[in-house]
Amino acid sequence: MSSRYQSITLFERTVHTMFGSLVVLALIYCVVLLSLIFSVIERKQNALASRDLTSTLSALEAKYANSVASINDATLLANNYKRIDGATFAVRKDAIASYTVLYAR
Repeated sequence: MSSRYQSITLFERTVHTMFGSLVVLALIYCVVLLSLIFSVIERKQNALASRDLTSTLSALEAKYANSVASINDATLLANNYKRIDGATFAVRKDAIASYTVLYAR
């Protein structure tokens, strides 16, 4: 064996172990810090996407409300619906259509 490896004392070995532990802890700290930064960025992007979806949803709801409000008896007759007395819905005249459209009187 070489004399270099034999001359390491307990103090030197302890110092090397402490520096190694510090390097490992610094790497772990960097990983945790980066994951925290990325999670904050992702949360902000999700908040922006949620805000955009909310505005799109409100626009679609307004469009739907306008479409439903524009339905009247003349529109229903033009689209081959017939009035059934005592009911609050319209039924299509042709037999292949199996759906109904709700509307207010």
